[in-house]
Amino acid sequence: MANKTLYLYTDGKTIKNIDLPQYPDSAWNFITGEPENANQADTYYSTVAPVFRVANLSADAIANIPFAVVNGDQDFDSSESWQNKVGFLPNPKELLRLWRLSLFMTNQAYGFMEGNKAIKNMRYIVPTTIKPITSKDAGLIGFKRVLGTEERKYSLDENRIFYVWRLDHTTELLPSKNTEFQALMAAAGVLFYSDYYVQSFFQRGGIKPTMLMVKGVPNPAEREKIENIWDKVVHGWTKYLGKVFNADSLEPHVIGEGIDNIKDSTLRQDKVEDIAMAAGMPLSLLLSNSANYATAQVEYAVWFRDSVIPWANFISGEMNRQLFNPLGLRFEFRPELSEHGQEEEVQRASAYKAYIDAGMRPSIAAQVVGIDLPPDIEFDALDENYDKPVEEPKEEEQKDEEPQKTAMTIEQLRELELWQSFAFRKLKQGKSLDFPFVCKTLTEDIASRIREALPNCRTEREIETVFSLSHQEAGDMKDLAVAITRAVEALV
Repeated sequence: MANKTLYLYTDGKTIKNIDLPQYPDSAWNFITGEPENANQADTYYSTVAPVFRVANLSADAIANIPFAVVNGDQDFDSSESWQNKVGFLPNPKELLRLWRLSLFMTNQAYGFMEGNKAIKNMRYIVPTTIKPITSKDAGLIGFKRVLGTEERKYSLDENRIFYVWRLDHTTELLPSKNTEFQALMAAAGVLFYSDYYVQSFFQRGGIKPTMLMVKGVPNPAEREKIENIWDKVVHGWTKYLGKVFNADSLEPHVIGEGIDNIKDSTLRQDKVEDIAMAAGMPLSLLLSNSANYATAQVEYAVWFRDSVIPWANFISGEMNRQLFNPLGLRFEFRPELSEHGQEEEVQRASAYKAYIDAGMRPSIAAQVVGIDLPPDIEFDALDENYDKPVEEPKEEEQKDEEPQKTAMTIEQLRELELWQSFAFRKLKQGKSLDFPFVCKTLTEDIASRIREALPNCRTEREIETVFSLSHQEAGDMKDLAVAITRAVEALV
C-alpha cells in the first residue's frame, strides 16, 4: 500500500509488530483507496479478448447443456420445456452461466434464496460480497453478506446461501485462490500491456517515445514554451506544426521502440496459447482456425468431454446436495441430448448399422462403436434375436483380368460415416448436396461414385442408399466384419 495513508484502529491495547504483505488484500476492509491490483482481474477479463472468450465459452457451454429435474425414474421438469415446478429457479440457464463464470474467475459461486417460506427465488450474487464464517470446531457455520457499509449474517441452518467451492491441494475447507483465471493472468497481463502500448503509440500520432534535448540552460519561459508545444506534437493535440526553433539548440532523441519492432514477434501468439492451455481449451476453438470442419468437431468433442462435462457434474453435485436432495429430487445434466451429443449418437448409430449390415454380431458391433448399455443388460443379450450367421467368405477364383479386392479399413468406414452425416445436415438445412469433401482414406473410385450420385438425392433414405454397404464394396465389408468378429471372439 505504497503512497497511501494507513489508519489503524485499536482498542487501546498494545499492537504487535506485523508484516502487512503477509496478509492478502481480502483480509482488509478498505475504506478508500484499494490497492492498484484490486481490480486487475476485472480489467484483464473485460479488455483482453482471449480471456473474455475462454471465460464465456466455458460458461455458455455449461448453460446450454440440456438438463432435467428427476423424481425417481420420472422427469419432474426439464430444460426442453422448463416450467419451474420447484418454484425457485425461474431462469436456471442464466444462473448456470453466471455460476460457471464465477467459478472460472474466483473458484466460488453463490446464490441467494429470496422471499419468505411461501415464495422463494434463487438469484445470483457476486462472490466478492460474501465472506464465509468458520468455527475452529464446527468448520463452516454461515456467511456474512457485505454491501458497502452494511452487512448481514446468515447461518447454514437458514438455507439462504447456496455455495459452490472449488478446492485443491492447498485448501481443506475454503475455496482455493488458485483459479483458472489466476493460471492465465501472467499471459493476460502481457497481452494487456502490449495492447496498451500499441494504443498509446497511435494516441500520440505514431511517434516513438522521444526526449527533446536542449543545449544550454533555457530560461523558465522558453522551457515552458518548448515543453507545451512538444507535448502537443507528441500527443497529437495540435494541427499546426509550423513552429520555428533554433536548430542548434534542439535535438530529439528516440528512447524507445516503435510497433514495427514487435509486428513479427511471436510473443502474442505464445501468450494466447498459454491462455488456451490454462483454460483447458483447444487453441483452434479459441481462434476458430481449425483445418476443416471434421477437425473442429473432434477438438470440440475432446474439450466438451474433458472439461465441460466434468465441471457440469461438479456443479450439479452441489445443487443436488444443497437444493434438490432435501426435496426428494435430483438435478442431472444430459450432455448426450445436446446438439454435439446428438451428432455423436447419429454417427455411432450409423456405424453400428453399417457393421450389422456387413454381418458382424450386434454384441461385437456395439462394443466396437462404444455403445453404452443399461447396467442390467449384457452385450451378449443383443445377439438373442440375431439370426444372421457370420458366414465364411467364399473363395472364388479370380479372373486374371480382375484386380484383387481389398477390404475397407476402419478409417475408411469412419470417413464414409462422417461424409454421410454432412449430407444429412445439408439436406435438413435445404442446401445443395453437391458440396466439397476431402477424402483422406477412401479410394478414388468409391469417392467418385458418391460425388456423382449424391447431388441427385432428395431424401435421407436416398442418401443412405448412396452410402450403403451394398453400394460400397459390400463383399469386402463382410470380409472385414468376419475378421473383426473372429478377433474379438478369440480374446473372449
